[in-house]
Amino acid sequence: MKRVYQWTEDEDDVALDAVTVGISSDTRILKVAGLQFGQRNATIYWPDWSSGAMEAKSAVEGPMPVENALQLAEQVCERHAFRRVVVWLQHRELWDDRWGELAPEPGL
Repeated sequence: MKRVYQWTEDEDDVALDAVTVGISSDTRILKVAGLQFGQRNATIYWPDWSSGAMEAKSAVEGPMPVENALQLAEQVCERHAFRRVVVWLQHRELWDDRWGELAPEPGL
């Protein structure tokens, strides 16, 4: 069964209980210029977090390939007892269903 991610395109949305994978690309600019698909890059972010004896300081890692970011986000989530992994998309068209599924509606 594919992993289902909550997601948003609103860069101001922040999930304080989650590791966020941000996915962006220069695709739209390239398409307007008549060029091919740009490369997708991902960055992961997590806020200061405390869960029982587990504590994590906020951090950002990346850019990196999306698959690597999703894997690393799951590891960080497990290591620091975050509740979930969520996705921020520069625009919805960047998502590839091979990575998992997005919830039907945006929102964290």
